[in-house]
Amino acid sequence: MFCILLAIFFGVSTAPIWAQQAQLSSETKVSLITASPGNELYTIFGHTALRLVDPVSNIDRTYNYGTFDFDTNGFYRKFTLGDLQYFLSVNKFENAKKAYLNDGRIITEQRLNLTENQTKRLYDFLENNARPENRYYSYEFFYDNCTTRVYEALKAVAGDSLRFKKPLNPAKNSFRQFINPYLKSVSWVKFGINLLLGTPADRIPSGSEAMFLPDLLKKGFSDARIQRADTSITLVAGQTFYAPQNQAVMSPTSVSPALTFWFLLFASLLAGFFYRKNQAFWLWFDRLLFGVTGLIGVLIFLLWLFSSYPSTKWNWNILWSAPAFFGFILSFIDSKLISAHYKTFKIMYTAILFIFVLSWPIIPQQIPYAVLPLLLLLGFQSIKKPIRNT
Repeated sequence: MFCILLAIFFGVSTAPIWAQQAQLSSETKVSLITASPGNELYTIFGHTALRLVDPVSNIDRTYNYGTFDFDTNGFYRKFTLGDLQYFLSVNKFENAKKAYLNDGRIITEQRLNLTENQTKRLYDFLENNARPENRYYSYEFFYDNCTTRVYEALKAVAGDSLRFKKPLNPAKNSFRQFINPYLKSVSWVKFGINLLLGTPADRIPSGSEAMFLPDLLKKGFSDARIQRADTSITLVAGQTFYAPQNQAVMSPTSVSPALTFWFLLFASLLAGFFYRKNQAFWLWFDRLLFGVTGLIGVLIFLLWLFSSYPSTKWNWNILWSAPAFFGFILSFIDSKLISAHYKTFKIMYTAILFIFVLSWPIIPQQIPYAVLPLLLLLGFQSIKKPIRNT
C-alpha cells in the first residue's frame, strides 16, 4: 500500500537507449519539455525532460531522469526504503511525444536561449550522465528527482549567467503545500501521503529548491533571464504546445477520508447507544480499530527509522497512531489480566489523544484534517467501559 501511495512521486518507466556521442553543429537547440499530469497516479505531478535537436547531425533526443526498472531485484523493498536507483535514459523525441499525447498529456516545449558553447557543454554533460556507469542516482521526493536533475544540468553549464528576477516562492509555500493541490482528486492518496510525510515536508523551500515540480520549473524558467556579456535576455526564446486529442482527467474519489471517518464516528456513537451490551462485537471492533491504527504507527516508525527519505522522518502522527498497536495486543490478553492492563492503556491513550488534539495548532507539521474524526473515534472507544475478553 505504501508503494502505491509513493508511486505518484516517481517518473515513468521507459526503455532507455544510449547512443554513441556525435558532434553537434551550430544549429543545435535545447528545449525544456514539461508534460502535464496524466490519469495515472505516477503521472499526477507531470514530468520534466530535456530535448536536444540538431537538424544537421539528425539528432532529436529526449533526456529523461525519471526512469526506473520494475525488474530490479527486491523492487518493492528498495522502493519503500528509498534505495531504488533511478537513471537517465535517452530516447527519440518523437517516441516520447507520442507516448505523452497517447496518455492525454499536454506537452509544453520551451526553447532555451543557450549559447553554442553552453549547448555543447550541456550535450557533453548529458551524454556523460547517460553512460551506464554514470546514469544511476538515488531518488528523493523533494531534493533529487527528474525535475531537480534537469535544473542542475542546466545550472552546471549556465552558471551565474542564469538569473531569476522574480521570487521563486513568493507565497512562502511549504513542500507539502506545493504538492497537495495536485492530489485533490485522489483524496485517499492525499491522506495517505500526508500521514507518511513528516515535519521536513513542511519546510519552506528557498531559492532553486522551489523548482522541484515540473510546473514550478517551467514557471521559473519562463520568468528567468540569462546574461550574455553586457546583455541580459530571456532564458526562454519561445514556446510550443502539443495538445492530445483527449486530455487526461483524473477521476475524483467519490468518498473522501474525512467523510468516511465522520460517518464511522457517528455510526459508532449510535451503535454504542443501541448495542452497548454486545460485548463480543465491541471487543472485535476495538481490535480492528486499534489494529489498523497501530499498523499505521508501525509503518511510520519503520519509515522514520529505516527509510533513506528524509521527508519521512520526524513524523508527529506517530504520537496518536503507534500506541494503538499496544491496545491491539492487550485486547488479546487473558481475561484475568485485561481488566488491569487494557483499562490502564485506554486511560493513558485517551490522555495522549486529548493532548494531541489540544496541541494541534502548535504542532510544527500539517496534520490531515481527516485525522480529527478518527482521533475522536479512538478517544470514544478508549473512554468506554473496558470490555472483557470472551
